[in-house]
Amino acid sequence: MAADRSDRLTSRAGIPPRHFVTALFAVTGFSALCLQVVWQRVISIHGGVDLFSSTTVVAAFMAGLGLGNLVGGTLADRLGARRSILAFALANLGIGLFGWASIVIFYDGYRVLAPSLQSLPAAFAFHFVLLVVPTTLMGLSLPLLTRGVVRDIGEAAPVVSRLYAANTLGAAAGAAVGGWVLLGTLGFDGTVRLASSLNLVAAVIVLTLWRTAPHESTQPAMPAAAPRGAAFANDGIRLWLALYAATGAAALALELVYFRLVDGIMRSNSYTFAHVLTLYLLLFGAGAAAAGERARRSVRPDAAFLWIQFWIGVTSLVGVIALLNAPPLFGLRQSLEQYFRGEGFIYGFESVTDLRSGMAAVFAHLLAPALVMGAPVFLMGYAYPFIAALVLRRDSALGRHTGALMACNILGNVAGSLLAGFVLLDVLGTAGTLALLAALLMALGVTAALRAPRARVQRTAAALGMAAALLLLFPTNERLWGFLHGAPPERFALVEERSCVNALVENGGTQMLHLNGAAQNGYPYDDFHVLIGLFPALLHPNPERALAVGLGIGATPYGMLLDPRLRSVETIEICAGLGDLLTKLGDLGAHESRQLLEDPRLDLRAGDGRKRLLAAERAYDIITVDALRPQSGYSGNVYSVEFYELVASRLAPNGLFAQWVPTQRVLTSVMQVFPYVATTVGPGPATFLVASNEPLPDDLEDAVQRYRARPHGQLSPEQRASLGRFLEHAQLTPVRRGEPRAAVPETQLNRDLHPRDEYFLNDR
Repeated sequence: MAADRSDRLTSRAGIPPRHFVTALFAVTGFSALCLQVVWQRVISIHGGVDLFSSTTVVAAFMAGLGLGNLVGGTLADRLGARRSILAFALANLGIGLFGWASIVIFYDGYRVLAPSLQSLPAAFAFHFVLLVVPTTLMGLSLPLLTRGVVRDIGEAAPVVSRLYAANTLGAAAGAAVGGWVLLGTLGFDGTVRLASSLNLVAAVIVLTLWRTAPHESTQPAMPAAAPRGAAFANDGIRLWLALYAATGAAALALELVYFRLVDGIMRSNSYTFAHVLTLYLLLFGAGAAAAGERARRSVRPDAAFLWIQFWIGVTSLVGVIALLNAPPLFGLRQSLEQYFRGEGFIYGFESVTDLRSGMAAVFAHLLAPALVMGAPVFLMGYAYPFIAALVLRRDSALGRHTGALMACNILGNVAGSLLAGFVLLDVLGTAGTLALLAALLMALGVTAALRAPRARVQRTAAALGMAAALLLLFPTNERLWGFLHGAPPERFALVEERSCVNALVENGGTQMLHLNGAAQNGYPYDDFHVLIGLFPALLHPNPERALAVGLGIGATPYGMLLDPRLRSVETIEICAGLGDLLTKLGDLGAHESRQLLEDPRLDLRAGDGRKRLLAAERAYDIITVDALRPQSGYSGNVYSVEFYELVASRLAPNGLFAQWVPTQRVLTSVMQVFPYVATTVGPGPATFLVASNEPLPDDLEDAVQRYRARPHGQLSPEQRASLGRFLEHAQLTPVRRGEPRAAVPETQLNRDLHPRDEYFLNDR
């Protein structure tokens, strides 16, 4: 009956029915998440995907949302219910119109200015200017809707919780459909147009209903109502806003930790982000939806909120402990260990050959992420209605308090992401960061126990005992990542830092490099990766300056440095900890690794390779790319036609570009840019290419003579002989000799705004 009465009141006030508005808010949540993912990705093309760049974009995005919530709260209280609904419609109209123009702004406009935006303050300021308009409009929505549909201050908390849950669940659908389907099918431009159109449709529907509805009737203001039995009522709203900001910081820091863990479990592919974000938002929204009425009936929402934080901390630890101690039922533990020792079904489920491997694949891709983050994220959403019940007490300030609540949480989110991304993961690693955050959250439950009027000693002792036991059982960083790599401590070396999890796993005499759980190349250096660097150096008549995009295990820049004619080999690597890991490799007896790092010609820098090319002031004689599998996240930034155009513009006369050929589409994309392209089959089945703006040599005789006369270093006799045999018998097969560029279908190309190889499911 209460719901029916509320809807009748809403209709008489000239506002669309509440359930209808809630459904529209879910649709705008779907749109907002699609836009957020695409905007962040498009900005990264020119701004970089290194930690500094990505964190700057996220912080600017969240800052705009926080500003929107603050502005929206004040605006809503001034406008009243009916005009707040009108403002909500106009905000969505603005988001939709901006969205249709956003690719031109974020891609074409940014490309012109990117070389001047290399410092962190300049990048943040520019990103904030880019994002402040649409994100502020997004942030307006919840305070405006809250003021528009709430008629009784006693129902404010559950109504706001339902709106928040609906928007979050809509965002979860946006992450799932956008990340798994739309980005690969429609590309970035098409996804933005679809999402923007949803905002425009929502705006038109609300405006139409608003115009046809009668004007708002005069209703007396409902009296303010404080939560029943609130023991902390005297502490005031500001205390709870500050506390919600702190828990928001912990929530976003935990999200970063969960992403790192799941990324390692899933072996770091382009769908990991969508997978984690979908699960996070779905669980959070479900928790907020489940607790709405319970919070309204709660006698002690204050204590409940604090105890929920305690259980968030507990379940954060329990999930990881359970993962590392999976039961042996049905051979699950054995199959998991086999999964983590191998490639881990990087590209889906192609490696599933029997029931046991199928169980391991399903567990690793679906159940393990839910085990690690399921309960704590559900409880994060579950806590929202309780904090809303503590803050939303006055009808006259309903909009302001709703906006302030969201703004404080978002402010905490920004602080938490910055703290975890720049400090905690770097200093404490994944396990240490998770343990610290869990301990802080569990401390809130102990606070609730100390403030309770009865059973204080027993509850405090129980909470402290549980927290201490879990923290003692929690694994170290080395044990956690050793398990996820399927390696015992004596065969495992780890360097975890803010950007990447860098690991070496010894297997049969080979030290295999893993980045974020995915296997890369290994030591001893294989001929293929050495040749990607050495071959173009030998082909060039007089190379002096080179750029290697991607360090990896070090084989490609090492191959370049075998030619003494090169005076400088600049190497750009996003994973800053690889230098320390290669130092460890040298300490284990890898003389090539030690020689590489000690060579004064090596200029090793942490950062994004494409961003470096945008800012380069001098041309290079040689550029190589040995970075990512084409199905890895953000790999489209270095396998697109536009990237190859940038490479071609940074080559000096007679300059050479070399990389491996992972797919036919990559080769076709290179051929769309360079007038001269040739391929050669390296040692083993893999192929690499050499491309130039000028004609390539017809034969390899000069290269062979240079190899015999001048390479230096500590190549083993076996590898020196094998490289010599390759060069003597290699054939450089031209695939383009300066003829007019052939027209090919767009489906055969990778583009910045449609990286087809990265979203590999699109080709099946």
